[in-house]
Amino acid sequence: MIPSASGTHMTPDPSSTPIPDQRQHSKHIHDFYKLYGWLKPGTQIPDSDLPSAIRKIQRVLKEPVTGKFSDRMMSIMTGPRCGTEQPYNQTDAETPLEHHARYVLWGPKWAKTTVTWKFLSYSNDVSTAVQQATVSNAFAQWTRLVPLNIVPAATNAQADINIRFTSLGRDDTRYGYTTMVSDGTSLSSGNINVTFNDDYVWSDDRLFNFTAVHEFGHALGLSHSAVESAVMFAYFEGNIRPLHPDDKMGVHSIYGWRDPRWTRIDATPSTQNILQITSSSNTISPNDGLYQLRSTGQILRYTTNTWTTVDNNPDTVQITGASGTLYQRHKDGSTYRWTGRASAWDYIGAASTSVTDIVAGGNTLYARRADGWITVYTNTGTTWRTIDQPSAPLSRQIAITDSKTLWNLLSSGAVVRSFYPYDNDDGEWVVVDDNPTNIAIAVGGDEFYKLQTDGTLVWLNLEGYYWETIEVAGCVGVYAVGGLVYSRHGDGTVWRYTGTPMVWEMVDGRGGIGGVVGDRRGGVWEMLGRGEVWGLVE
Repeated sequence: MIPSASGTHMTPDPSSTPIPDQRQHSKHIHDFYKLYGWLKPGTQIPDSDLPSAIRKIQRVLKEPVTGKFSDRMMSIMTGPRCGTEQPYNQTDAETPLEHHARYVLWGPKWAKTTVTWKFLSYSNDVSTAVQQATVSNAFAQWTRLVPLNIVPAATNAQADINIRFTSLGRDDTRYGYTTMVSDGTSLSSGNINVTFNDDYVWSDDRLFNFTAVHEFGHALGLSHSAVESAVMFAYFEGNIRPLHPDDKMGVHSIYGWRDPRWTRIDATPSTQNILQITSSSNTISPNDGLYQLRSTGQILRYTTNTWTTVDNNPDTVQITGASGTLYQRHKDGSTYRWTGRASAWDYIGAASTSVTDIVAGGNTLYARRADGWITVYTNTGTTWRTIDQPSAPLSRQIAITDSKTLWNLLSSGAVVRSFYPYDNDDGEWVVVDDNPTNIAIAVGGDEFYKLQTDGTLVWLNLEGYYWETIEVAGCVGVYAVGGLVYSRHGDGTVWRYTGTPMVWEMVDGRGGIGGVVGDRRGGVWEMLGRGEVWGLVE
């Protein structure tokens, strides 16, 4: 695959580049299908089926589903990519993308716990020592997650994985590819070959490392992911990024987890709840991080393996936060915003016994009142604006998306929604679901989820606008952040959604978990019923 500082690639004279036409579009579509195992060997997509094929690709790219080849598709498909074609996978080829939007497994895996590698040839762009160090680092990004050791082969010994640089042609857009041989169950030692295109310039170690991490994912048994921000996505659009939670879930599903999986970071019985503030996946705020509120009113932040007090007021009864901002509510209903400096807080909401709950989302703050109405902070002084409320039962819970869509679960179980700026023109409340079995709601990014009394977890498909059940295994609590969703079961175990309905990854099977929070990059923290706080080691 590829990375952020685009490598120097020798390109032909622009005048010799053919004008894009339907034949070129068809080639790109066929290449995409081969990279994802959607094309039967020896077959072609008929011209009449190309619009349908384009629509499937557009769903992967989160593009408007038009069936017409777009400029963005052309930009992606003419850019650098991985050359590892996947064997035909009938399930993936025939399953709608919204039912399977995650990592894909090749099938075979390494049947041993120590795997070796060696170079068959090197690039002339950097020293052999740098190349060996880069490869070791790339393998380490995978092995820190799973109980697998990957080490250089002994001198003159056969290696399990061979690495080489070779010319693929000056016009070839493939950064590299991996060839796989197996007996159907186990990967074949000495027959796993990772090839880097020597017509690219590899002096940028970031490019080299990113490409190596992608290709080594193949060498461990991963196919291409349909998650565009995953390292295992087949195309490179210019951003070097760390392993995505989807990449991690994929390799965990093959090899399990490296121990210890969890580490205890606090053991204070007075811990009342924990909060993770996380900005968008592309932006990190100085105040992002893990916080806890103790029953004494003390608020602490976890940084550099240490808890630091950011306030210690016995009147504090609640904390909330989003988009890099932390808020607290006092017993008298007054509200405060942390400045990020020691115990310095801005007073933003007057005391009011009608305020029962504050919820942050979409870079602002909302309050639920005892009379069931919702108010939103105007970001000016102590001024709040009341959002017109439907003449319906009281609000039970609210949740706000990244784009500030306000979701409201009413005491009747009905779910209503209002678009920002919540006025009578565009933001009138609309009943989205009138179901008395609804007991909780959650949002991650702009996605919406609801939990029902029977433990069923349901996702709202905003593209087709229909409800889809994603879990029926006894969920009693749901937490979502970004594109990640966590389900806490009645036995206290915690599960993470893979993106495929009914397929979940067990994150913690110890039981007794009282609450779970996470960030958009896959970090997870839990609170046990006795006040202990634990963090996922990876």
